[in-house]
Amino acid sequence: MSLRPLYLEPGIAWQVKLDAGVALHVAAPGRTRVLVPLSRLARVVCDARASWETGALLACLAAGVPVTFHDARGSAVAWCFGPRRRETTLASLLRLGLDHPEWPERYPLWRAAVARREIEAALNTARLPARACDGAAARAALCNHHRERLGRPAGALLRALQQATAGLAAEALEHIVCDPQLLAYPRPGLNLVAELAGLLEWRIHRLIARTPAARLADTRLGRLAAALVESNDGPLHRACGEILGDLEFNLREWLL
Repeated sequence: MSLRPLYLEPGIAWQVKLDAGVALHVAAPGRTRVLVPLSRLARVVCDARASWETGALLACLAAGVPVTFHDARGSAVAWCFGPRRRETTLASLLRLGLDHPEWPERYPLWRAAVARREIEAALNTARLPARACDGAAARAALCNHHRERLGRPAGALLRALQQATAGLAAEALEHIVCDPQLLAYPRPGLNLVAELAGLLEWRIHRLIARTPAARLADTRLGRLAAALVESNDGPLHRACGEILGDLEFNLREWLL
């Protein structure tokens, strides 16, 4: 059975109740209600302003489904844990996958699929043709777009932002995986922190494309990059959660 994370969009008055003891009833004004079976949930991530029925929260904990609450900026403010099922954790799935003889074939396929989605989203944010989905071509198209909008090359700003988000990627992995032995080089040539930071490159392009040019005029690039990452801490952490959630789902489909 496939387990998937549930991410409740922030800024919406979600109400979460228990339905017949076996599913979460998730609703909000103007939204179609959704029933999510507890047996299919890996974890729940939601805004701290969401309204939870006590029975729904306790049912999650009893089922081994951790619930994370974040504030308006996307920073985690509370976690609720019950008896955790070892097989639902990303760390345990990584251990199984890394030892599997098919890992060298399957992992690159997953990464390429995620990269394609991230590239398409970055091109769409910049309103560029999605046909340039090759990594090098997309990078060139986006850098040209940034240069035309800002009136100067964006390479130095990109590098500063990549340095700033590398720490964020490490933090997200440490929090979600909770096993340092899996984060650096669990296999020769594989560094999961570097892999996640590499996939975040396309979120950086989206960040630059969405930020007013006047705000990007600061020539103190280290300070500018730190300020941009801090002000977008929530979305960037959610991006890490989405990517790692996708990895968890694919590992589960393959291994379990």
